[in-house]
Amino acid sequence: MEGKKITFERNATLGEGAYGSVFRGEFEGRQVAVKRILLNKINKNEEECLRKLKHSNIIKLFHIESDNDFRIYALELCNASLDQLFLGSDDPRKYNGPMPPDIVVFLQLGLGLEYIHFNQLIHRDIKPANILISVRSTDRSDEVTIKWADFGLSRAVNERGTFTLSDIRGTEKWRAPESLKLLENAQEEDEPRGTVQSDIWLRLLKADGGEAFGAKLSTSAFDLLVSFGLADEW
Repeated sequence: MEGKKITFERNATLGEGAYGSVFRGEFEGRQVAVKRILLNKINKNEEECLRKLKHSNIIKLFHIESDNDFRIYALELCNASLDQLFLGSDDPRKYNGPMPPDIVVFLQLGLGLEYIHFNQLIHRDIKPANILISVRSTDRSDEVTIKWADFGLSRAVNERGTFTLSDIRGTEKWRAPESLKLLENAQEEDEPRGTVQSDIWLRLLKADGGEAFGAKLSTSAFDLLVSFGLADEW
């Protein structure tokens, strides 16, 4: 294809989806994750979010191009997703690389989420699989950055952080309880409203792999939310 800047190997697959695939590739001499989507399945909303959001704790979009069949994205290549941290020790996909202290993970997640909401957007699919781990190694240390990814279900909100709720989106077991209640009571309300508060629903993750999903918010994590002014949204 004339003017093509993104290259990738079809056998270097990083992930598969219903409408496309992700490969390891290259863009302007940089190693990238190449996301290839069928043209008739393009998510314009996700594309607009990736173009708009520029933050160290959000996955970077470098370039977009198309051919006769696919829309092709060059995205920041990360080391793993957060759910890989909790796989069994015998699983070859398990992430065993460096991680910052839990409070730093929450700090970075809070900063990224605050930025998303500041831009009047809601993610709506908060789960470990949509949180990426990026490691930049130097001679002295490993710098780990936690990044939000996958904005396929995101949407705009008004200046109050709310939106008209027609249905509940996101992975079922990771949905915020208040969102489920809104859906249950939808018939009792003329126009139920969703809110960015549902993005603050955290199922806590323990670095040692212990049972923490759905656990009670710890003091240190709550203090972190307070520091970002998010405790009132909990």
